[in-house]
Amino acid sequence: MKRKLTRQDVEPAMIGGLLLSAGGSGVARSLERHDLAAEVALGYGDISLVSVDALDPDGYVLISTSVGAPGFAKPELVLRDHVDAARSLIERLGKKPDGVICGHVPGFNGWLVAAALDIPYIDAAANGRGHPTVQMGGMGLASKSDAFLYQVARAGYTETGSKISVIAQGNLVKTSQVMRHAAIISGGLVASARGPYETSFVAANAALGAISFQVDLGKAMLEAAPGSARIRAAADFMKGDVLVTGTVLENSVVYRNGFDVGRLVISDGAREIVLGIYNEFMTADRDGQRVATFPDMIGSLDPVTGDPIAIAQLPEGAEVSIVVANRSGFPLGKGALDPSVFAEVEEALGVDLFSYLETNSEVSE
Repeated sequence: MKRKLTRQDVEPAMIGGLLLSAGGSGVARSLERHDLAAEVALGYGDISLVSVDALDPDGYVLISTSVGAPGFAKPELVLRDHVDAARSLIERLGKKPDGVICGHVPGFNGWLVAAALDIPYIDAAANGRGHPTVQMGGMGLASKSDAFLYQVARAGYTETGSKISVIAQGNLVKTSQVMRHAAIISGGLVASARGPYETSFVAANAALGAISFQVDLGKAMLEAAPGSARIRAAADFMKGDVLVTGTVLENSVVYRNGFDVGRLVISDGAREIVLGIYNEFMTADRDGQRVATFPDMIGSLDPVTGDPIAIAQLPEGAEVSIVVANRSGFPLGKGALDPSVFAEVEEALGVDLFSYLETNSEVSE
């Protein structure tokens, strides 16, 4: 498969990708930033979207992503940082990559890197929904301490003296800790590039088709009328359901050690939904019973418009709709099911995650 991404793809990629960010981003706070990245990328020309099987299996791929906390950060970041991070990684590796994938959608930084470096944007992602740690987007490498790679971070402003560039080499866990610390000291967010990943490894472990899914999800939502019809269209496309439309009773999320941690409590008057948050939605409990667990999809939408809305935009008293879908309903990377990546989140939230994946294969109706 090979096609061009054009300006007609931007809006559906935006809305689909923001929903799949699982509460980490919303239209109100992210539209301008992502739209600018897409416009700059398309300023280079149309972007080639290719399937991974169209590439040389012996070549390599890099990942373009961001590392940080989405809700309460004050990042010092410009679009060029994503391109510079990728170029710095390529300089280390000494060879141009065959393509780039994003860490997870929306992934417009991946559009930008592909356009600026004149390489294909691969129809895949490290993970098909938002995840809070690099390890969860590690495509299974978090369990392999002998698998070495590079991770590069770029951020900051030259005029304020806050410019920072970091290059770490080692296994995924150790280098990810370096990236996280760089984000903490850089206002909560850094542009990052990591690799090299053999193309054959990506073919076996990435969330294949994630970009096409993102765009098609957005198209399905935009074809529906704003509000409840759009929310239902999103849930149906992911073979999921609308868990609740109600009022936020509690938003206890706080910024701690580089992550947004806490919970959201929602009630529709008949039932109470508790959502565990570690940057993104990680758990959903209805009246004390677990109905969805990462990497199942849990997303938040504005009941009036049907557009994605971020956790940080949901104070007490706000109205919100929550959609859930089983992890089988969208592309998923192998890292999202790696047993080694759950302990950190379980400890922070004080809830169990991984055992639910072993015992529950479907989102409860």
